[in-house]
Amino acid sequence: MRFLTIYFLLGFLLISGCAEEQQPTVNNEIVERVRPAAQGGTTAAYFVYENTYPGTDTLRVLRSDIAEVIQVHETYKTEDGMMGMREQQEIVVPEGEVVEFRQGGLHVMLISLKNELAEGDSVTIEMKWSGAGQVQKKLPVQP
Repeated sequence: MRFLTIYFLLGFLLISGCAEEQQPTVNNEIVERVRPAAQGGTTAAYFVYENTYPGTDTLRVLRSDIAEVIQVHETYKTEDGMMGMREQQEIVVPEGEVVEFRQGGLHVMLISLKNELAEGDSVTIEMKWSGAGQVQKKLPVQP
């Protein structure tokens, strides 16, 4: 009976070690994701957008059902070393170029969240571009 228990446990350990861990999408070394946050709070989204439209493309509208307000911000550093963020009114992407929404640079802020965002959830961000039109990005919630 003791050997049966040991074989069962060993078999379970072998099988559980074979489970495939879900890896985040990495695009241009950016982990595409939204950070977890509490309802009513603020979080950031990181992802890459490539302009495949034949011509310059300008971001016109950002929308997500999860947040009351959604904005593009850019992180900056002052002369005395203080970090800050400022809203960007326009994002222009030349033909064939890539814009990286990343930590420490341009990023999308989701403000006044309607629900808690927990690890394992996902968030869809809808973008309206002047050339490409409607583009959706579905991002996992990960720390």
